[in-house]
Amino acid sequence: MDDIISSLERGFVTALLAASFSFILFLILLIAAKITRKKIERLPLLCLVAFVFGLLALVTGMITGASRNVAVGQVLPASLSLIGAVALYVITKSEAEVPIAATAVIAFSIMLLIGTVIGSYERVRFAAYQDALRYQPSRLKTQADIEFAINGYRRSRGLGPIDFSR
Repeated sequence: MDDIISSLERGFVTALLAASFSFILFLILLIAAKITRKKIERLPLLCLVAFVFGLLALVTGMITGASRNVAVGQVLPASLSLIGAVALYVITKSEAEVPIAATAVIAFSIMLLIGTVIGSYERVRFAAYQDALRYQPSRLKTQADIEFAINGYRRSRGLGPIDFSR
């Protein structure tokens, strides 16, 4: 049950991170529109594109960063091909769609980087957790038991005991 809750929490945090990025982009574009006194006509659409491509890139980056295999060699070219194809399709459809393509490329690039960093952190954290489990006191004998076993083995081989107090 804890694994399910943990997975749901991570999924929620991932979606929240992508939504936060989209909201920050919305605020930046809104401030830019106020400063330049130009109306950005498709502001909600730009934020939706940033959210969708940002979420896709964030999840892709997290999976790539958390992977123990060399996944970058396969994922990065596929990701760049996808975003390049989408941007090319949108731009060739109409020049008025260039801001949408630019928003998709920027959101995808930034969130792929963030997702890869988060995934790498999770991989390192999990490895540290595995190491900590290996050395838990409940799994190890006490220091005296270990010293006794080592010295017993040395005595059986005709060797002198080791002084562990140093």
